[in-house]
Amino acid sequence: MLYRRKVLLNLLNVFGGELDKLSLTKLLLILKRTDGASQCYDFIPYKFGCFSYSAYTDLKCMHKEGLLSETENNVSLINFSQETYPIKLADKQAIHLLHEQFKDKSKEEIIKFTYEKYPYYASRTTLKQYITKDIKERIKECFSQDTSTTLFTIGYEGISAEEYLNQLLRNNIKTLIDVRKNPLSMKYGFSKSLLQKRVNDLGINYIHIPELGIESDKRQALNSYEDYLALFENYEKGTLKNADKFILKIFNILIKDKRVALTCFEKDSRYCHRTRIANKLATLPNWKYKTEHL
Repeated sequence: MLYRRKVLLNLLNVFGGELDKLSLTKLLLILKRTDGASQCYDFIPYKFGCFSYSAYTDLKCMHKEGLLSETENNVSLINFSQETYPIKLADKQAIHLLHEQFKDKSKEEIIKFTYEKYPYYASRTTLKQYITKDIKERIKECFSQDTSTTLFTIGYEGISAEEYLNQLLRNNIKTLIDVRKNPLSMKYGFSKSLLQKRVNDLGINYIHIPELGIESDKRQALNSYEDYLALFENYEKGTLKNADKFILKIFNILIKDKRVALTCFEKDSRYCHRTRIANKLATLPNWKYKTEHL
């Protein structure tokens, strides 16, 4: 079993075996921010505050496995023992401290606490009754106030879906342009349909331009930086040389939306063709904009 699921089960157990989903999610966030606790789940700001795709998925899986009973609003333990699902001492202690702090708190009090403590995650909430003037001001400080026209590039290698989306939100990205040839991924959350849905849910446009991608068979046997350089030199002489209309399309989107990100897999932009696309854009006669690699 994934360790993060063991932590979730132990937290539920300490809190009496049952919690409403809003409280559970927020307690997991507080646990993540507790010194010494394992960094199990990442979160994004969503309509009720913090939300974790991985925690949501884990609940569904453990419900199917018969470990949990899940309704629309609540989660209950069915089958649990600490011996079967042991966790680190530091996590056990952190959960017990969490219980001491919140065992007598209502769902509303837990929501209020997280909004005040972590205003970033309250930025998209529909529960406006909890948003004070002070929280509203602190939310503004969590996001880039820079509205200058900027081309960003971002890869999803080595980060969670939540961390990836948070980078888009914090940098005020308006449109995400997927430059993969085949927008499929073995990493959950990054295939085209689901990625498009998730960014759209956050108010970010999604556009796929497969014509600027690199065929997967050309990406085999890339064992060194020199291999990548050779690949990208051929890419520039072939695909990019004949892609003026797609480069112009990105340029026009950038002029209109101002904060645009090119996305592909690789974490290091030097090992990704999105950098070559950005370089090609910078050669346009009217180019006068910043490029930033996230």
